[in-house]
Amino acid sequence: MGDMEFNSMLIDVAKHLNEDDMKRMKFLCKDIVKKRDMEKVETPLDLFTELQSREKLTVNDTSFLKQVLNKCEKLNAIRVIEQFENNRLNHPVGNGEVPMDVSPGVRRQAFQQAQPVVPQPVHQSHNSASSRREDPIVQQQLNALRSEFNFLTKNLSREWRFYLRALGMADADVDIVETDYPRSLRDQIYQSLVMWVKEYKDKATKVELIRALKDGSVERFDLASKLEKGNY
Repeated sequence: MGDMEFNSMLIDVAKHLNEDDMKRMKFLCKDIVKKRDMEKVETPLDLFTELQSREKLTVNDTSFLKQVLNKCEKLNAIRVIEQFENNRLNHPVGNGEVPMDVSPGVRRQAFQQAQPVVPQPVHQSHNSASSRREDPIVQQQLNALRSEFNFLTKNLSREWRFYLRALGMADADVDIVETDYPRSLRDQIYQSLVMWVKEYKDKATKVELIRALKDGSVERFDLASKLEKGNY
């Protein structure tokens, strides 16, 4: 996988970033990119270009970008990068080896994946992912919007993907949900809305749900009216 695939991945990452994210990322990168150069940065791709010119972002090393995205809590964007890296691991050269242009850390990961897996006993841990508590803001928003989500899940139809785009969801995220829930449109809609809340947190509001229903690509004014009046 070459530069074109890498650049395409960066474009996908940029789709997950809004204006507020850019402000935070520029602040986190101010020690890397000088002020006069940072003043020219207007888009995520501009910032990526500056990082590339300083060798802080390469096809073999995305660690700095992932660190910045993690501090901005952009988990969906990080998943795009990780998917790209996994794809590189899954495209070995002719003799089955990992390409030499892959960084040592990635090569080590590929080697480990090729080794026999020895089952390990499962231990319950309070620090396990399953036992971690949900972000309180996310949980609060999910509880507040539960009725609206159920209403939308039952009433949205062919326009549902346009609706999620109007909410700011990236197609890549919706594709992931479709893959996870291939047989149930309702599950796809509901889980996409849950992902939307996790992405936007306290900005994921009933007002936004109504606004997106009125978007020109959706035009479900009937549903918007019912949400506004509480008739659901």
